[in-house]
Amino acid sequence: MRKILFPNIVMLTLIALGLVSAWSEDKPKSEEIELQPPTAEEISSAKTAGKVRVILETEKGSITLELDGAAAPITVANFLNLIRAGFYDGMPFHRVEPGFVIQAGDPRFVEKVDVAYTISDERSPIKHTRGTIAMARAYSGGKMVPNSANTQFYICLDDTPHLDRLGFTAFGKIVQGVTVIDRIRIGDKIRTAKLLKSN
Repeated sequence: MRKILFPNIVMLTLIALGLVSAWSEDKPKSEEIELQPPTAEEISSAKTAGKVRVILETEKGSITLELDGAAAPITVANFLNLIRAGFYDGMPFHRVEPGFVIQAGDPRFVEKVDVAYTISDERSPIKHTRGTIAMARAYSGGKMVPNSANTQFYICLDDTPHLDRLGFTAFGKIVQGVTVIDRIRIGDKIRTAKLLKSN
């Protein structure tokens, strides 16, 4: 099982150095299933599909994200699997850093199954600008742990080019509702997360 490596207060101190570590109508609850990494077929499908949209209905409003499966197929396939499983439904934003990021996806804050896998980092061409969504990673021994992302994601509140240099995988951007992220506070929940059907 992947473990979060330190409590929130320590995490917020370390955050200054970087980031620490998200279909069907009747989707099963993540408490009832064992979450698995995306399969080769799911990754290929995400890459072929290219850009897809998901909506996060939060307590402060709706955020529509366009995920780019061509840019980061492993990450997008993983995120979509978590959405299908209902993993992000009811999930709070546990971290808010004004001018930097908001972050969610930590199963410690809700009754969710912690996943027993991590996914590989990807060299995405997407830059960390305001409204970009990317995956958080674990922090251990004074440094970021490569290939340690699984469920936690963050959304940039401002341009953060240093995160590009640190190799975090950005996999999409907000296309509607970007001002909602400015209203998010610690504890605000994602009511539901779902894939929007293409026209």
